[in-house]
Amino acid sequence: MFRPVSACLSIAAAFLPSPACAQSDLIGEEAWDARLDLRASVAGGETGFLDGGFGKLRYGGDGGETQPRLKIASADIAWKPQFSFSLSGLVSVTHQDGQSNEIDLSEAFLKWRSGPGATRVSARAGLMWPPVSQEHTGSTWHVEDSITPSAANSWIGEEVKVLAFEGSIEQQLGEHTLELTAAAFRHNDMSGTVLTFRGWALHDLKITAHGDLPLPPLPPPNQPYQDTITTPFWEVDGKTGYYARLDWRPPLPVSVNVFRYDNFGDRVSSRELQTSWRTRFWNIGAMAQLGDRTVAKAQAMWGNTLVGPDTPWGIPGDVDFATAYLLVSQDVGEGKITVRGDWFETTDNSFVATANNDEDGWAAMIAYKRPLADFAEAVAELIHVDSDRPSRELYGTWAAQQSQTMFQLALRLHI
Repeated sequence: MFRPVSACLSIAAAFLPSPACAQSDLIGEEAWDARLDLRASVAGGETGFLDGGFGKLRYGGDGGETQPRLKIASADIAWKPQFSFSLSGLVSVTHQDGQSNEIDLSEAFLKWRSGPGATRVSARAGLMWPPVSQEHTGSTWHVEDSITPSAANSWIGEEVKVLAFEGSIEQQLGEHTLELTAAAFRHNDMSGTVLTFRGWALHDLKITAHGDLPLPPLPPPNQPYQDTITTPFWEVDGKTGYYARLDWRPPLPVSVNVFRYDNFGDRVSSRELQTSWRTRFWNIGAMAQLGDRTVAKAQAMWGNTLVGPDTPWGIPGDVDFATAYLLVSQDVGEGKITVRGDWFETTDNSFVATANNDEDGWAAMIAYKRPLADFAEAVAELIHVDSDRPSRELYGTWAAQQSQTMFQLALRLHI
Protein backbone atom coordinates (compact mmCIF):
# COMPACT_ATOMS: atom_id res chain seq x y z
CA MET A 1 0.00 0.00 0.00
CA PHE A 2 1.42 3.38 -0.95
CA ARG A 3 2.29 5.86 1.75
CA PRO A 4 -0.46 8.50 1.26
CA VAL A 5 -3.21 5.90 1.65
CA SER A 6 -1.44 4.36 4.66
CA ALA A 7 -1.28 7.78 6.29
CA CYS A 8 -4.94 8.46 5.57
CA LEU A 9 -5.98 5.12 7.11
CA SER A 10 -3.90 5.79 10.20
CA ILE A 11 -5.56 9.16 10.63
CA ALA A 12 -8.97 7.57 10.11
CA ALA A 13 -8.32 4.96 12.79
CA ALA A 14 -7.46 7.66 15.30
CA PHE A 15 -10.64 9.68 14.69
CA LEU A 16 -13.33 7.07 14.00
CA PRO A 17 -16.26 7.42 16.40
CA SER A 18 -17.83 4.62 18.37
CA PRO A 19 -20.74 2.65 16.84
CA ALA A 20 -23.09 4.48 19.18
CA CYS A 21 -22.67 7.79 17.36
CA ALA A 22 -25.93 9.13 15.98
CA GLN A 23 -26.67 10.97 12.74
CA SER A 24 -24.35 8.69 10.76
CA ASP A 25 -24.76 7.80 7.10
CA LEU A 26 -22.04 5.51 5.79
CA ILE A 27 -23.55 3.80 2.75
CA GLY A 28 -26.91 5.48 2.18
CA GLU A 29 -27.89 7.43 -0.91
CA GLU A 30 -26.58 10.72 0.49
CA ALA A 31 -23.14 9.17 1.05
CA TRP A 32 -22.36 8.87 -2.68
CA ASP A 33 -21.79 11.20 -5.62
CA ALA A 34 -21.10 10.14 -9.19
CA ARG A 35 -20.40 12.33 -12.23
CA LEU A 36 -19.83 11.54 -15.89
CA ASP A 37 -18.57 14.13 -18.40
CA LEU A 38 -19.14 13.30 -22.08
CA ARG A 39 -17.16 15.76 -24.18
CA ALA A 40 -17.13 16.81 -27.83
CA SER A 41 -14.40 19.28 -28.78
CA VAL A 42 -12.81 20.91 -31.79
CA ALA A 43 -9.32 22.38 -31.29
CA GLY A 44 -6.70 23.82 -33.58
CA GLY A 45 -3.21 25.17 -33.15
CA GLU A 46 -0.10 23.57 -31.72
CA THR A 47 0.32 20.11 -30.19
CA GLY A 48 -1.34 19.82 -26.78
CA PHE A 49 0.74 19.47 -23.62
CA LEU A 50 -0.73 16.01 -22.91
CA ASP A 51 0.86 14.89 -26.19
CA GLY A 52 4.26 16.32 -25.26
CA GLY A 53 3.86 19.78 -26.80
CA PHE A 54 3.66 23.33 -25.50
CA GLY A 55 -0.10 23.66 -26.09
CA LYS A 56 -2.07 25.76 -23.63
CA LEU A 57 -5.38 23.86 -23.70
CA ARG A 58 -6.43 20.34 -22.73
CA TYR A 59 -6.50 19.36 -26.39
CA GLY A 60 -4.45 20.68 -29.30
CA GLY A 61 -4.43 20.53 -33.06
CA ASP A 62 -3.07 17.66 -35.15
CA GLY A 63 0.13 19.04 -36.65
CA GLY A 64 -1.51 22.45 -36.77
CA GLU A 65 -4.73 21.12 -38.31
CA THR A 66 -8.07 21.42 -36.56
CA GLN A 67 -8.84 18.20 -34.69
CA PRO A 68 -12.36 17.10 -33.59
CA ARG A 69 -12.68 14.70 -30.64
CA LEU A 70 -15.44 12.83 -28.84
CA LYS A 71 -14.34 11.55 -25.43
CA ILE A 72 -15.41 10.48 -21.99
CA ALA A 73 -13.55 13.40 -20.47
CA SER A 74 -13.97 12.19 -16.89
CA ALA A 75 -15.88 9.82 -14.63
CA ASP A 76 -15.80 10.40 -10.87
CA ILE A 77 -17.18 8.55 -7.87
CA ALA A 78 -17.06 10.03 -4.36
CA TRP A 79 -17.87 8.37 -1.03
CA LYS A 80 -18.92 10.91 1.62
CA PRO A 81 -19.44 9.00 4.87
CA GLN A 82 -21.04 10.94 7.73
CA PHE A 83 -19.79 9.22 10.88
CA SER A 84 -21.51 11.66 13.25
CA PHE A 85 -22.67 15.28 13.30
CA SER A 86 -19.07 16.43 13.73
CA LEU A 87 -17.08 13.86 11.78
CA SER A 88 -17.28 13.16 8.05
CA GLY A 89 -15.00 11.95 5.31
CA LEU A 90 -14.39 11.98 1.59
CA VAL A 91 -12.81 9.41 -0.71
CA SER A 92 -13.00 10.12 -4.44
CA VAL A 93 -11.62 8.23 -7.42
CA THR A 94 -11.48 9.41 -11.01
CA HIS A 95 -10.97 8.37 -14.60
CA GLN A 96 -9.80 11.17 -16.89
CA ASP A 97 -9.02 11.10 -20.57
CA GLY A 98 -5.33 11.83 -20.98
CA GLN A 99 -4.30 10.90 -17.42
CA SER A 100 -1.47 8.41 -16.94
CA ASN A 101 -3.64 5.96 -14.91
CA GLU A 102 -7.04 4.73 -16.05
CA ILE A 103 -8.47 5.02 -12.51
CA ASP A 104 -6.76 6.65 -9.57
CA LEU A 105 -7.34 8.21 -6.16
CA SER A 106 -8.27 11.88 -6.31
CA GLU A 107 -8.89 12.90 -2.67
CA ALA A 108 -9.13 11.08 0.66
CA PHE A 109 -9.55 12.94 3.94
CA LEU A 110 -11.42 13.12 7.23
CA LYS A 111 -13.11 16.33 8.36
CA TRP A 112 -14.18 17.35 11.87
CA ARG A 113 -16.18 20.45 12.81
CA SER A 114 -17.48 21.86 16.06
CA GLY A 115 -21.10 22.73 16.73
CA PRO A 116 -22.78 26.05 15.86
CA GLY A 117 -21.64 29.14 17.72
CA ALA A 118 -19.90 32.50 17.43
CA THR A 119 -16.63 30.58 17.22
CA ARG A 120 -16.38 27.44 15.10
CA VAL A 121 -13.40 25.15 14.71
CA SER A 122 -12.81 22.55 12.01
CA ALA A 123 -10.00 20.31 10.78
CA ARG A 124 -9.16 18.13 7.78
CA ALA A 125 -6.50 15.45 7.47
CA GLY A 126 -5.51 13.48 4.39
CA LEU A 127 -5.02 13.87 0.64
CA MET A 128 -6.52 17.10 -0.69
CA TRP A 129 -6.17 20.27 -2.71
CA PRO A 130 -5.40 23.39 -0.67
CA PRO A 131 -8.32 25.87 -0.54
CA VAL A 132 -7.25 28.15 -3.40
CA SER A 133 -9.70 27.72 -6.28
CA GLN A 134 -12.89 29.77 -6.47
CA GLU A 135 -14.01 27.86 -9.58
CA HIS A 136 -14.02 24.24 -8.35
CA THR A 137 -16.66 22.77 -6.07
CA GLY A 138 -18.19 19.62 -4.69
CA SER A 139 -16.98 16.19 -3.68
CA THR A 140 -15.46 15.57 -7.13
CA TRP A 141 -13.75 18.99 -7.28
CA HIS A 142 -15.34 19.87 -10.61
CA VAL A 143 -15.48 23.26 -12.35
CA GLU A 144 -18.81 24.87 -11.50
CA ASP A 145 -19.73 27.44 -14.17
CA SER A 146 -17.64 26.47 -17.19
CA ILE A 147 -15.61 23.56 -18.53
CA THR A 148 -12.14 25.08 -18.31
CA PRO A 149 -10.90 26.85 -15.15
CA SER A 150 -8.54 29.81 -15.13
CA ALA A 151 -4.79 29.46 -15.58
CA ALA A 152 -4.32 29.87 -11.81
CA ASN A 153 -6.73 27.11 -10.84
CA SER A 154 -5.69 24.84 -13.71
CA TRP A 155 -2.20 24.90 -12.20
CA ILE A 156 -3.55 24.20 -8.71
CA GLY A 157 -5.36 21.19 -10.15
CA GLU A 158 -2.30 19.77 -11.90
CA GLU A 159 0.61 20.53 -9.53
CA VAL A 160 -0.60 21.55 -6.06
CA LYS A 161 -2.03 18.51 -4.30
CA VAL A 162 -0.89 17.73 -0.74
CA LEU A 163 -1.04 15.25 2.13
CA ALA A 164 -1.95 17.67 4.90
CA PHE A 165 -3.26 18.30 8.37
CA GLU A 166 -5.36 21.45 8.15
CA GLY A 167 -7.13 23.41 10.88
CA SER A 168 -9.56 26.35 10.68
CA ILE A 169 -11.13 28.72 13.17
CA GLU A 170 -14.08 30.94 12.23
CA GLN A 171 -15.05 33.89 14.38
CA GLN A 172 -18.10 36.15 14.26
CA LEU A 173 -17.18 39.77 15.04
CA GLY A 174 -20.43 41.68 15.02
CA GLU A 175 -21.70 41.45 11.44
CA HIS A 176 -18.28 40.45 10.11
CA THR A 177 -16.86 36.93 9.85
CA LEU A 178 -13.16 36.12 9.91
CA GLU A 179 -11.78 32.66 9.21
CA LEU A 180 -8.17 31.57 9.54
CA THR A 181 -7.00 28.29 7.98
CA ALA A 182 -3.50 26.83 8.30
CA ALA A 183 -1.94 23.50 7.37
CA ALA A 184 1.27 21.52 7.43
CA PHE A 185 1.80 19.21 4.47
CA ARG A 186 4.10 16.90 2.53
CA HIS A 187 3.94 15.19 -0.88
CA ASN A 188 4.15 18.20 -3.17
CA ASP A 189 7.87 18.30 -3.96
CA MET A 190 7.61 18.51 -7.76
CA SER A 191 5.31 21.53 -7.78
CA GLY A 192 6.79 24.04 -10.22
CA THR A 193 8.17 21.57 -12.79
CA VAL A 194 5.34 21.88 -15.32
CA LEU A 195 4.98 25.59 -14.72
CA THR A 196 8.67 26.11 -15.52
CA PHE A 197 9.14 23.88 -18.56
CA ARG A 198 5.70 24.15 -20.19
CA GLY A 199 4.38 27.36 -18.69
CA TRP A 200 0.76 28.18 -17.86
CA ALA A 201 -2.13 26.26 -19.38
CA LEU A 202 -5.93 26.25 -19.12
CA HIS A 203 -7.56 22.84 -18.73
CA ASP A 204 -9.72 20.77 -16.38
CA LEU A 205 -7.34 17.83 -15.89
CA LYS A 206 -6.77 16.99 -12.18
CA ILE A 207 -3.62 15.30 -10.93
CA THR A 208 -4.13 12.08 -8.97
CA ALA A 209 -2.18 10.33 -6.23
CA HIS A 210 -0.17 8.22 -8.69
CA GLY A 211 -0.54 10.43 -11.75
CA ASP A 212 2.18 11.99 -13.85
CA LEU A 213 2.26 14.62 -16.58
CA PRO A 214 4.37 14.72 -19.76
CA LEU A 215 6.79 17.58 -20.28
CA PRO A 216 7.46 19.36 -23.58
CA PRO A 217 10.93 19.26 -25.19
CA LEU A 218 13.38 20.26 -22.46
CA PRO A 219 16.27 22.74 -22.73
CA PRO A 220 19.49 20.78 -23.45
CA PRO A 221 21.13 21.72 -20.09
CA ASN A 222 18.17 20.21 -18.23
CA GLN A 223 17.86 16.96 -20.14
CA PRO A 224 20.45 14.97 -18.12
CA TYR A 225 18.75 15.93 -14.83
CA GLN A 226 15.01 15.92 -15.58
CA ASP A 227 12.83 13.03 -16.73
CA THR A 228 10.42 13.58 -19.62
CA ILE A 229 7.54 13.35 -17.14
CA THR A 230 6.83 14.85 -13.74
CA THR A 231 4.97 13.24 -10.82
CA PRO A 232 3.68 16.18 -8.73
CA PHE A 233 2.62 14.17 -5.68
CA TRP A 234 5.96 12.49 -4.99
CA GLU A 235 7.77 13.09 -1.69
CA VAL A 236 11.57 13.03 -1.99
CA ASP A 237 13.14 15.48 0.47
CA GLY A 238 11.31 14.79 3.75
CA LYS A 239 10.55 18.49 4.23
CA THR A 240 7.26 19.78 5.64
CA GLY A 241 5.61 22.72 3.94
CA TYR A 242 2.75 24.96 5.03
CA TYR A 243 -0.11 27.02 3.71
CA ALA A 244 -2.36 29.57 5.36
CA ARG A 245 -5.49 31.41 4.32
CA LEU A 246 -7.43 34.32 5.83
CA ASP A 247 -11.06 34.95 4.80
CA TRP A 248 -13.05 38.11 5.50
CA ARG A 249 -16.81 38.21 4.95
CA PRO A 250 -18.24 41.65 5.76
CA PRO A 251 -21.98 42.47 6.04
CA LEU A 252 -22.03 43.00 2.27
CA PRO A 253 -22.43 40.55 -0.63
CA VAL A 254 -18.62 40.39 -0.89
CA SER A 255 -15.89 38.07 0.38
CA VAL A 256 -12.10 38.40 0.23
CA ASN A 257 -9.36 35.86 0.93
CA VAL A 258 -5.55 35.87 1.09
CA PHE A 259 -3.55 32.64 0.72
CA ARG A 260 0.15 31.83 1.23
CA TYR A 261 1.90 28.59 0.23
CA ASP A 262 5.49 27.36 0.71
CA ASN A 263 6.54 23.74 0.23
CA PHE A 264 10.07 24.33 1.66
CA GLY A 265 11.56 22.03 -0.99
CA ASP A 266 15.30 21.54 -0.57
CA ARG A 267 15.94 21.91 -4.36
CA VAL A 268 18.44 19.03 -4.57
CA SER A 269 16.85 15.77 -3.36
CA SER A 270 16.07 13.60 -6.37
CA ARG A 271 14.39 10.35 -7.38
CA GLU A 272 14.40 8.88 -10.88
CA LEU A 273 15.48 12.19 -12.48
CA GLN A 274 12.83 14.19 -10.63
CA THR A 275 14.08 16.78 -8.17
CA SER A 276 12.43 18.60 -5.28
CA TRP A 277 11.50 22.21 -6.14
CA ARG A 278 11.13 25.12 -3.70
CA THR A 279 7.82 26.71 -4.67
CA ARG A 280 6.20 29.65 -2.93
CA PHE A 281 3.26 31.82 -3.92
CA TRP A 282 0.62 34.29 -2.79
CA ASN A 283 -2.99 34.25 -3.95
CA ILE A 284 -5.67 36.89 -3.41
CA GLY A 285 -9.28 36.06 -4.24
CA ALA A 286 -12.55 37.99 -4.16
CA MET A 287 -16.20 37.25 -4.88
CA ALA A 288 -19.10 39.69 -5.17
CA GLN A 289 -22.83 39.22 -5.67
CA LEU A 290 -23.85 41.92 -8.15
CA GLY A 291 -27.60 41.78 -7.84
CA ASP A 292 -29.79 38.69 -7.69
CA ARG A 293 -28.50 37.05 -10.87
CA THR A 294 -24.88 38.13 -11.31
CA VAL A 295 -21.68 36.98 -9.57
CA ALA A 296 -18.15 38.28 -10.13
CA LYS A 297 -14.97 36.45 -9.12
CA ALA A 298 -11.33 37.46 -9.34
CA GLN A 299 -7.98 35.98 -8.36
CA ALA A 300 -4.39 37.19 -8.57
CA MET A 301 -1.48 34.81 -7.97
CA TRP A 302 2.26 35.42 -7.94
CA GLY A 303 5.27 33.48 -6.72
CA ASN A 304 8.61 31.85 -7.45
CA THR A 305 9.92 28.33 -8.01
CA LEU A 306 13.54 27.17 -7.64
CA VAL A 307 15.47 23.98 -8.37
CA GLY A 308 19.14 23.04 -8.17
CA PRO A 309 22.04 24.00 -5.90
CA ASP A 310 23.53 27.44 -5.45
CA THR A 311 26.30 28.15 -7.98
CA PRO A 312 28.54 31.19 -8.60
CA TRP A 313 26.24 32.01 -11.55
CA GLY A 314 22.95 31.56 -9.73
CA ILE A 315 20.45 28.75 -9.17
CA PRO A 316 19.97 26.55 -12.28
CA GLY A 317 16.17 26.92 -12.13
CA ASP A 318 14.79 30.24 -10.89
CA VAL A 319 11.41 31.29 -12.32
CA ASP A 320 8.96 33.96 -11.17
CA PHE A 321 5.33 33.43 -12.14
CA ALA A 322 2.14 35.48 -12.05
CA THR A 323 -1.43 35.25 -13.29
CA ALA A 324 -4.79 36.91 -12.72
CA TYR A 325 -8.35 36.60 -13.98
CA LEU A 326 -11.72 38.31 -13.80
CA LEU A 327 -14.89 36.22 -14.19
CA VAL A 328 -18.54 37.27 -14.36
CA SER A 329 -21.50 34.83 -14.34
CA GLN A 330 -25.01 35.93 -15.25
CA ASP A 331 -28.19 33.88 -14.90
CA VAL A 332 -30.14 34.02 -18.16
CA GLY A 333 -33.51 32.29 -18.04
CA GLU A 334 -32.89 28.72 -16.89
CA GLY A 335 -29.22 28.87 -17.90
CA LYS A 336 -26.09 30.77 -16.99
CA ILE A 337 -23.53 32.64 -19.10
CA THR A 338 -19.97 32.95 -17.78
CA VAL A 339 -17.21 35.09 -19.28
CA ARG A 340 -13.61 35.24 -18.10
CA GLY A 341 -10.39 36.98 -19.05
CA ASP A 342 -6.96 35.66 -18.00
CA TRP A 343 -3.47 37.14 -18.03
CA PHE A 344 -0.32 35.12 -17.25
CA GLU A 345 3.46 35.29 -17.40
CA THR A 346 6.66 33.57 -16.25
CA THR A 347 10.06 35.26 -15.93
CA ASP A 348 13.25 33.19 -16.05
CA ASN A 349 15.91 34.68 -13.77
CA SER A 350 18.92 32.49 -14.62
CA PHE A 351 20.76 30.89 -17.55
CA VAL A 352 18.33 32.39 -20.08
CA ALA A 353 20.83 32.05 -22.92
CA THR A 354 20.73 28.23 -22.67
CA ALA A 355 17.37 27.52 -21.00
CA ASN A 356 14.81 30.26 -21.63
CA ASN A 357 11.57 29.70 -19.72
CA ASP A 358 10.08 33.17 -20.22
CA GLU A 359 6.42 33.43 -21.21
CA ASP A 360 3.57 35.91 -21.43
CA GLY A 361 0.02 35.53 -22.66
CA TRP A 362 -3.70 36.02 -22.24
CA ALA A 363 -6.90 34.03 -22.66
CA ALA A 364 -10.63 34.72 -23.07
CA MET A 365 -13.49 32.32 -22.41
CA ILE A 366 -17.29 32.33 -22.74
CA ALA A 367 -19.46 29.46 -21.52
CA TYR A 368 -23.18 28.72 -21.36
CA LYS A 369 -24.55 26.16 -18.87
CA ARG A 370 -28.13 24.88 -18.89
CA PRO A 371 -29.78 22.19 -16.78
CA LEU A 372 -31.51 19.44 -18.79
CA ALA A 373 -32.90 17.38 -15.90
CA ASP A 374 -32.29 16.84 -12.20
CA PHE A 375 -29.37 14.58 -13.14
CA ALA A 376 -28.01 16.28 -16.28
CA GLU A 377 -26.72 19.59 -17.61
CA ALA A 378 -25.10 20.77 -20.82
CA VAL A 379 -22.19 23.21 -21.03
CA ALA A 380 -20.94 24.86 -24.21
CA GLU A 381 -17.63 26.74 -24.08
CA LEU A 382 -15.45 28.71 -26.47
CA ILE A 383 -11.92 29.54 -25.32
CA HIS A 384 -9.06 31.35 -27.03
CA VAL A 385 -5.48 31.67 -25.75
CA ASP A 386 -2.57 33.68 -27.12
CA SER A 387 0.96 33.32 -25.75
CA ASP A 388 4.60 34.00 -26.53
CA ARG A 389 7.16 31.44 -25.33
CA PRO A 390 10.72 31.43 -26.80
CA SER A 391 11.27 27.76 -25.84
CA ARG A 392 8.80 26.70 -28.54
CA GLU A 393 11.24 27.96 -31.13
CA LEU A 394 14.45 27.05 -29.30
CA TYR A 395 13.62 23.46 -28.34
CA GLY A 396 10.60 22.55 -30.47
CA THR A 397 9.30 23.08 -33.98
CA TRP A 398 6.84 25.94 -33.44
CA ALA A 399 7.17 29.72 -33.61
CA ALA A 400 7.46 31.42 -30.22
CA GLN A 401 4.10 33.17 -30.55
CA GLN A 402 1.04 30.92 -30.83
CA SER A 403 -2.73 31.34 -30.79
CA GLN A 404 -5.15 28.53 -30.13
CA THR A 405 -8.95 28.28 -30.06
CA MET A 406 -11.11 25.42 -28.84
CA PHE A 407 -14.86 24.82 -28.74
CA GLN A 408 -16.20 22.24 -26.30
CA LEU A 409 -19.63 20.83 -25.60
CA ALA A 410 -20.05 18.79 -22.42
CA LEU A 411 -22.94 16.62 -21.30
CA ARG A 412 -22.64 16.20 -17.53
CA LEU A 413 -24.56 13.43 -15.80
CA HIS A 414 -24.60 13.27 -12.01
CA ILE A 415 -26.31 11.51 -9.15
